[in-house]
Amino acid sequence: MIRVIGFNVLMVLLGLGVATPVLPTRLLSNLLRYLHAAIGITTPAPDKVRMVALIWIGSGIILVDGLLLLLVFLTSITR
Repeated sequence: MIRVIGFNVLMVLLGLGVATPVLPTRLLSNLLRYLHAAIGITTPAPDKVRMVALIWIGSGIILVDGLLLLLVFLTSITR
């Protein structure tokens, strides 16, 4: 449980770092370029980098928490 809370806290802190100018836009742009190239989708425009990074962070939080919730739900049914 502590790891799940720690993951969520770290992701929110990362989101805050992306939303504020703490992390440089060039670094975020490079990271998103690698991610989007690995998936095979187009990279965002330079003025949309922060918004797209926040969308990826939010999606990651929702995906991980949703899968953990599903795992807990499915394992509690079999008892």
